[in-house]
Amino acid sequence: TNGLGFEVRCRVLLTTPLETFSVGQSIVISRGLIDVLPDEASLAMAISDELAHIALGHRTETMFAFSDFTIFEDAEILDRMRLDRSPEEIEAAGVKALEMLERSPYGDKLSQAGLFLKALERRAPHLPNLIRSNFGNSLASPDRLLRLAELAEQAPELDEERLEQIAALPLGSRVRLDPWTNEIALKEAKPVELRTAKDKMPFEVTPFMPYLTRLE
Repeated sequence: TNGLGFEVRCRVLLTTPLETFSVGQSIVISRGLIDVLPDEASLAMAISDELAHIALGHRTETMFAFSDFTIFEDAEILDRMRLDRSPEEIEAAGVKALEMLERSPYGDKLSQAGLFLKALERRAPHLPNLIRSNFGNSLASPDRLLRLAELAEQAPELDEERLEQIAALPLGSRVRLDPWTNEIALKEAKPVELRTAKDKMPFEVTPFMPYLTRLE
């Protein structure tokens, strides 16, 4: 619907902090972000921001393409490998992303994506480690949204007490990771019946319930 004449691939980063970034024509989205996004329109919003960077020709730092710049210990990767965008690139990509979303099949469903951003902005002061990206630019700081803030401004009022308004999901809601193979798959579970607003648990860790059996 946007007439983009190039192929783009997506990869999932097996980390929890909420982030996306792009390298060449590949978009990387973290497992944690996929977990908490409430619907397809919100996923389209997250991907469109990086797709806009690619469409606008914003280039990634090329120094890491040379082996002499990547000779460091594994423990140093998160400190030394940064794929940040400049403020000017972030602003331009935000405008382009909104244009593409409005022309996409999700153009009339963006209110839910905006609600997600509002929920993230409200919870961000209490989630410093979750909103701190490992490689790319963060979606939010403890004070404000850093990307696609215009979309949040167009969203309806966020009311966390309304059971039917699901702005964000708990961590671990969508992606299942096999610890033996590192393979991931989307969970195929029925929606949980909500009884109170506290059951929604946006951006929170889902409870761990041990199941014990007696061995005869």
